[in-house]
Formats: sequence, C-alpha cells, structure tokens
Amino acid sequence: MNYDHFFHAGNPADVVKHAALVLLLRELTRKDGPIHYVETHAGAGWYALSEPEGEWRQGVAKLLSRSARRRLPELSPYLDLLPVTEKGTLERYPGSPALAQAVLREQDTLQLYELHPEDRATLDRALNVRGDRRVETFCADGYRGLLGTKPKGDARLVAHIDPPFEQVDEWDAIDETVRRLAVKRPGSTVMLWYPVKSGPPHEGRPEALRASLERARTKGAAVELVLRGGLLTPRPGAQPKVRGVMTGTGLLFVDAPHRALARLAAALPELGRSLARPEDGLGFELRWWSWG
Repeated sequence: MNYDHFFHAGNPADVVKHAALVLLLRELTRKDGPIHYVETHAGAGWYALSEPEGEWRQGVAKLLSRSARRRLPELSPYLDLLPVTEKGTLERYPGSPALAQAVLREQDTLQLYELHPEDRATLDRALNVRGDRRVETFCADGYRGLLGTKPKGDARLVAHIDPPFEQVDEWDAIDETVRRLAVKRPGSTVMLWYPVKSGPPHEGRPEALRASLERARTKGAAVELVLRGGLLTPRPGAQPKVRGVMTGTGLLFVDAPHRALARLAAALPELGRSLARPEDGLGFELRWWSWG
C-alpha cells in the first residue's frame, strides 16, 4: 500500500481504528490486573498535521466541533485525548502508541515494535521513552516480537496489529501469528486493522482470515466501515488507480470484552455519518461478523 503515515494521519481509517483501540483499552483497564500491551507496527508516535492536503481534514477534523462531540458521546474517551487548541484546531495527531501510553496505567507495560530505524528513533522521542519505565521499543520484526513476548506474572496480553500492508505475504503473516498466539497464550486480546480494498492482494483475504480463525476455535468479531466513493483521497497530482481503491476500514478482534464491542457498535453508525462525504450522499455501510 505504501502507506504514508504523515499524509494519512487522522484520516477516517485512523479515526475508526484509534477510537476502537481507546474503547478497548478503557474497558480492559476497568479490572485491576496489569496489562502487557504489544504493538507490532508502532510508527512514529505523533504526527504533525502540516500538509495542506492531509487526509485528517476528511477524518478527525470532522469530529472537533462541539456539535460533533455531542453527537458522539460514546467516543469521548478517544476525543478527550486529542490535543485540541483553544481555537478548536488540531496541530498534531497521536498514533496508537501515544494513545495507549495515555490510557494505560502505572502497573501496565508497553512493548512497541517498529522495523524502520528512523521511525523508531522518532517514536522514542515522541513518547519520551527514557522518562517512562513502562515503555520499551524495539527495531525488530513485530510478528516475531509478539510471539516471543513474555508478560510478567498474571499480566493480560493485549496485541495491536496495524501493518502498512507493504509486504505481499502480510495476510499470511497475520494469519499465522494470530493462530499461533491463540495456542501459545490463550485468552490474549488481539485487535487487527486492515484495509477494505478491491483487487489483489486484499480481495477475499479478510474472509479467509475469519474462516481460519474460526477453524482455530478462537472467539472473535470483525467490523468494516465502507464509505461510498472510497475512503482515501489520492495525493494531489497522483495518477488515478484502475483497481485496488481503498473503500473502507476493517477491524478484527479476538477475545475482546463484550462491553468494548458494544460501545463501538453504538458509536459506529453516527461516526459513519460524520465521516461520509456530502458529495457522495453521506453514504456508508457497516458490516459485522462474529464467531466462536
């Protein structure tokens, strides 16, 4: 996909993904036991919203007004974490590691993997890793790191898998990792983000992954939000794609708390209306699946 986080930061896919992550972590932290949070593709942590054509204008910018917040009370845990200025604007956007760092407690730990050295160095600075003993970062393969992680004591493992889908075998790596994790550390909670996109290598892969995880006797759910006219706007001057347009955003959960999924389900219809474009008739579609 050649996903450029700084151009796409705060877009509709980020909004759905990050709102869901915050709701999930808020629910998990209702219990006293510690959490060991692992992220396989951490990115740079924070993103400056400086590009004039950045897709945050089609995403998080639509949620900053008071009227938008009133329409989305279920998402206040996420919206409250955004550093909105006194003028009601947003100059930088938190990635999932920054959101997790803000939500998780003193007894929790964060293990963050980022394969690109420059992004890993930026991540360390953005999260002030030296000043937060809960956080460890690694310039290493996140799938291997997740399978090799060893939570201390009775800590619950929570994994966020958010790949850029730049590798042709990405879907196979996800399938193998989640199935092996379910065997190695049963009861672990997994949240996966994936693009809803036509054409290879994505077409049919979400369905195949759900079927594989059902055969592996996991308990899970998945949701897709599809916007009429497509989810992402091409860069100015970019050549239009003949196929493979990203039409929506998908999330897959394994062993997620029912209350977190229920809160997400309550928020998504209004969130879909808020993110849909007037020129496309404000059209959107929600699709849900569950198994186990």
